[in-house]
Amino acid sequence: MSGYIGTQPVPQATQTRDSFTATSGQTSFATGGYTPNFLDVYLNGVKLASADYTATNGSDVVLASGAATGDILEVVAFTTFNSASSSIDDNGNATAITIDSNENVLVGTTSFAGSFNDPAGIYLSGQYDYLQAIRSGGAAAGFSRNSSDGSIVNFGKDGTTVGSIGTTNGDTYIGTGDTTLLFKDGNDAIYPRNATGGARDGAIDWGGATNRFKDLYLSGGIYLGGTAAANKLEDYEEGTWTPSLGGNAVHNIQEGYYVKVGGIVYITMGIRASTLGTGSTVQITGLPFTAAYDAGISPSYYDGIATNIYTLNGNIGTTTITLYGRTSATNAASQTPAIFQNNARVYLSATYRTNA
Repeated sequence: MSGYIGTQPVPQATQTRDSFTATSGQTSFATGGYTPNFLDVYLNGVKLASADYTATNGSDVVLASGAATGDILEVVAFTTFNSASSSIDDNGNATAITIDSNENVLVGTTSFAGSFNDPAGIYLSGQYDYLQAIRSGGAAAGFSRNSSDGSIVNFGKDGTTVGSIGTTNGDTYIGTGDTTLLFKDGNDAIYPRNATGGARDGAIDWGGATNRFKDLYLSGGIYLGGTAAANKLEDYEEGTWTPSLGGNAVHNIQEGYYVKVGGIVYITMGIRASTLGTGSTVQITGLPFTAAYDAGISPSYYDGIATNIYTLNGNIGTTTITLYGRTSATNAASQTPAIFQNNARVYLSATYRTNA
């Protein structure tokens, strides 16, 4: 006969087959082994009903009626499937895929603990509804889009796309909707972009009123309110400096503070000398930055100045503060260097410009 009447046998990979040529009246046939209830019996190509034979001991098949001389008896035994230890071999020499009893599909490995400490491999977990890839010494996953720019990986929540990673003109962008950042390799820059990687100018904030970053470290400047050179803030600095009357003056107060924003320096200071000594002057040295040109000062408090000094003022030169005393309220033009006495004290503030 050609073909079978009844169920077509399953592929050889999941079955074993025994074939016998019967003698007259033969009823018992010793097979290579089977699992009871996991076999089919065919006589001359016709599948027998379970009532037509007995197969209970795992080795013998016994016909209810004896066969005729030359009859062909075939026994197809099916391999049982054990989900706790099933595997697929790669070319018969290694386990390529394992499906464990927790419905985890493992590629390149045979065990799964559900952590990043698992061995290298690909884990498709039915147990945790989780996909994980681990590789030693290299990238654990790769994604590529061919032929056109656009999204490479999309992220979703409850059926809605909430973010993506994509490419445009050979560069990568990442974000959600029109709040996206483009990593521009050729320009060594990160640019704000829209959902498809297109340009967005002046539309995306960096942080917020109640969602602030901590510290920002820059080796260059910041353009505030525009992109021209005049809008570039390149320097901000706070610190201290030490005012001095020079010579061998003995100071008991020397306090100086400054704030530098770009080329503008704001200073405050207080000075007092218990003993002036030889070489002391009315020029205060120690400015934190060289002045680009002269600027006025505003003494806020002074005492201990020579008795003939009516008011005190002065100016900032390149590297010093020079104090002047006015001898009367009406003699504005006649200013002479102020004469410090022992324990003379001056507090002042000033703003000047520097090229430093």
